[in-house]
Amino acid sequence: MKVLALVPDYIEKPSGGMGEQFRCMLEHLKEKVDYYIVGYPEENKIKNYKEAYSPLPTFRHTALTTIFGQSIYFLKALEFKEDFDIIHAFDWSTFYAGYLCKEHFKKPLVCTMQLSLEQLNKHAVYFCHNPEHTDGKYINDLQTEFERLGFDNSEKIVQVSNYYSHLYPEYENKTVVITNGIDKENWIKKRTLNLLGKNKIKLCYIGRASSMKGINLILNADIPEDVDFYFVVSPKNAEEPFYTNIVNKCNNKNIFHISGLYGQDKVDFLYAMDGVVMPSIHEPFGIVALEALMSECMLFTTGVGGIGEILEGVPYVNIQTPEGFVEGINNFKNLTVEEKNNIIETGKQKALCFPWSKSADKLLNVYEGIMNSRK
Repeated sequence: MKVLALVPDYIEKPSGGMGEQFRCMLEHLKEKVDYYIVGYPEENKIKNYKEAYSPLPTFRHTALTTIFGQSIYFLKALEFKEDFDIIHAFDWSTFYAGYLCKEHFKKPLVCTMQLSLEQLNKHAVYFCHNPEHTDGKYINDLQTEFERLGFDNSEKIVQVSNYYSHLYPEYENKTVVITNGIDKENWIKKRTLNLLGKNKIKLCYIGRASSMKGINLILNADIPEDVDFYFVVSPKNAEEPFYTNIVNKCNNKNIFHISGLYGQDKVDFLYAMDGVVMPSIHEPFGIVALEALMSECMLFTTGVGGIGEILEGVPYVNIQTPEGFVEGINNFKNLTVEEKNNIIETGKQKALCFPWSKSADKLLNVYEGIMNSRK
């Protein structure tokens, strides 16, 4: 089966859950699906890969990137000469390109909704452009039209959590929920890291510098001096002023910045933590939550959106304000060893309910179902 995949993320070193999702799908389905990929290669060691960079590098990671990038994804897809079976757009920023590919190749379209622009805007998170700025509303309107165009013209819509299911009832008949996951055999501690900081308790934030992630909750908190805190934030896809404020928050005593962790380095780092902080304003799933639970960490989180699905039945520290975050840290310090161990084991067992192999099988069923319906 040949699938044209439009993937607006790095795969070798993904910048977010969407890139991580496709990387794992690629690995689990390699014997059954030939993916022809248009995306952002980094090491570029993956076969059938076409680079799709904006023609205006100055505007990368801005509203204009996604507008021009839609065309670039389509044009790069035309370089493939294969007879595809399915077009799969893995994010709203490729939905319009996916629609164009569908019209050109005359093949069915699958759209994966990682982030919903409509839901982001309802939470006053403006991924494209703040509507209060000049022409911002029109840019947002255009992008949400791209999103709806993909939904309307797709044979199947993949949602990454049940959280979204009730938000789009008009698409219920062609929606399937395929969660993100984790592979337990690849998530094993292999070494003990020598980290900066002398304190026994170690907490971290790992993710994007983005308003969607609620970074200000951490930035505005007075992190206790007897706790080492690590911001693991890459400058890739970072938003300002959040990234600069993160760097400025760091000191030489107990708050530190790490620009990025991948593969085994990330696994070993998370196993060295006592807790992971996820103060998200909007979270479609929360793959970092799974990684934290698998790494025997306590979660400090707002528990919004798709994270709630992961945390059902799992104790966590509910944080809604900077002061609440600090209070949560102090409460965590007072837990007994037995209480911590019970929480850790409950979380780990929950994480094991989300294997990538199960998600990959569901995606393959989507592809095969579309193929069978066209016979």
